[in-house]
Amino acid sequence: MELGECRNRKSSPRICTNYSHTPILPHSHTRTALPAKIYTYCFLSLLLLVTLQPAFSDVTAERQGTNIILRNDLVRAVISLPTGGRIAEYTYQPFGKGNITEISAGGLLMDHVWEQQWPGEFWSRVYAGEVVSAGPREATVRVWTTGEGSTIKGLKFERWMTLRDGERALHCTVSISNPTADGRVTGYWNQNVFWFQQQRDGQLWSQPTTRGISHDGWFVDDFTSGWIGASNAKLAQGIVFVMDYNDLFRLYPNSMDLTTEWMYDKVAIPPGKTWTTRFAVIPVSGMERFSHGSANMIANLTVTPMPGSLQITHQLTRSLVPLKNVTVKTTLKGLRQPWSATIPEATFPALTDAVQTASVRATGVEGMPAVITVTVTGTAADGAPVTESYQDYVGGDYGANIDLRTGNPLLSLPRPAKAKVYLKPDVLRYTPNPKPRILFLRGMYSKFFRVDQALKARFPNAEITDGWLDSSSVGLLLSYFPADYPGLLSYDLVVLANMPAAPLDLIGQEMLADYLQAGGNVLLLGGDRAYGQGDFVNTNFLAAMPVEFGGHYNWRKLPAGALKITAAHPVTAGVTFGTKDMVYYSHLCRPKPGAIIAASAGDRPLLVLGSTSKGGRVACVLSTPFGEAAPGETAFWDAPAWQELMGNTVNWLVKR
Repeated sequence: MELGECRNRKSSPRICTNYSHTPILPHSHTRTALPAKIYTYCFLSLLLLVTLQPAFSDVTAERQGTNIILRNDLVRAVISLPTGGRIAEYTYQPFGKGNITEISAGGLLMDHVWEQQWPGEFWSRVYAGEVVSAGPREATVRVWTTGEGSTIKGLKFERWMTLRDGERALHCTVSISNPTADGRVTGYWNQNVFWFQQQRDGQLWSQPTTRGISHDGWFVDDFTSGWIGASNAKLAQGIVFVMDYNDLFRLYPNSMDLTTEWMYDKVAIPPGKTWTTRFAVIPVSGMERFSHGSANMIANLTVTPMPGSLQITHQLTRSLVPLKNVTVKTTLKGLRQPWSATIPEATFPALTDAVQTASVRATGVEGMPAVITVTVTGTAADGAPVTESYQDYVGGDYGANIDLRTGNPLLSLPRPAKAKVYLKPDVLRYTPNPKPRILFLRGMYSKFFRVDQALKARFPNAEITDGWLDSSSVGLLLSYFPADYPGLLSYDLVVLANMPAAPLDLIGQEMLADYLQAGGNVLLLGGDRAYGQGDFVNTNFLAAMPVEFGGHYNWRKLPAGALKITAAHPVTAGVTFGTKDMVYYSHLCRPKPGAIIAASAGDRPLLVLGSTSKGGRVACVLSTPFGEAAPGETAFWDAPAWQELMGNTVNWLVKR
């Protein structure tokens, strides 16, 4: 987002502002007496300049009872402290008469955390609020409250809302601070309920997905950049919310309730730390829907069939960063047939709040469908070059983005990797406990691996904490996972029993990676949601594993899966499998160089061991609890030697 800008108005001093909302004024100078003629000349010059300048009003923020009114010449927002500090009324002058939202509809900028079911504890919470700055060139309002639920107890939630003179964007900063002595894990969720000109019908949403721009009103988990838009096509009025892609977990446009929402990745907030994110609310008049949103521009494109060609209409408007010398390059390529159209460029001298339109003709168009790619270049106010691209699916007479033979999308766009920044304690240290403490994260079929029996036999006094895989309206969850690093580092062993990455979220994967690097220990058990099926993406966690996880559906039937010991190691000491102790299905995970293959089944590795540079230990069990023993055979989970192997494995992992 915009970190700072300078504006120079002929009728006012040069004022620079940065995102801390602190104005930096020019140095003052000593006054000296001037001749009367010079005074007269200066007065007439100033009067002429003021006359030529367009009228604008200074930004203001003022408290009126339990509301705070934040406004400039374009936007007026009424912030209601008794109802969660939300914006209960919002007016954008180019929209014309009426507010886009009123208190009965819900409002803008409603705070939630997504581990709580809607409406959550903040819906009708009375917030504290203050005017941080009241103008004249910038006004900021701060609202805040303290969490009371179990996962957020004691956390301070703050939201800053800033308007600047002559700008339509509302700049927002949300922070969650932890002044308590205990770590917390939470996921922030922002909800907006509104419609345009009192017209509930006709509202649609725009959001970027791997399948192109979606206008559906439901959960979006495959978003490709940080924005979502809601609009009324008939009125050509809309709002685009631009946020940090690296923080996002899910976009949620809900067509049934006319809500525009997004959720953030869960974040672990250690004591004394603060999580912060920024986003902007940008109203747009003159666009029916949206194809792209960012800090640099908001855009829409339409493709219209013409005789022997296609007409491509580009609409662009300013976002947060002023751009000039803008050039739009368009490419159109066939998806099922190799062809490429010829399309001229479009140019705009500068992007403004007004929506500007340019139409270009694509020739050399052949069989549909196709992918359209738009690349916009321009120059920022400081002279820096700006380049952005966005893509969409063009179906034409073919129709929807789906291969009718396979059911897969014809166009599947990549998701950029997130540049995550995690909050962590200053020191990460694992210290073994006199009495072992085990964190057992249990997915389906975990009992078949007999790890419970092994722990009971080897460590009858061990303290075992369970975290069960569960589902909710926002996806897979764990009934328990440590809320902070000290909590996780207090365990001697973490068992991931057929556990996917989703309930851990990105922060859980990062915490496990740090836990291993600090000397902790992990046991992974196979199943239909394990390894490649689990969708783990944290590179540090994956690097610590002794096997390559592979991709989806990476478990297969073993034609001959007799168990056997393949390495002399403390884990295999005293273990002897019978010739009919069998594994029927196992994962196709390739051991890494230096890993120890302690046991195998048929020609596949079955128990693979590894260590980290700081002494952390990892054991990967690649069998799956599937199949049925034939007469005369023993499934691995019933074999006495297997239970002995698991006992040795947990003993080695907890360094006993």
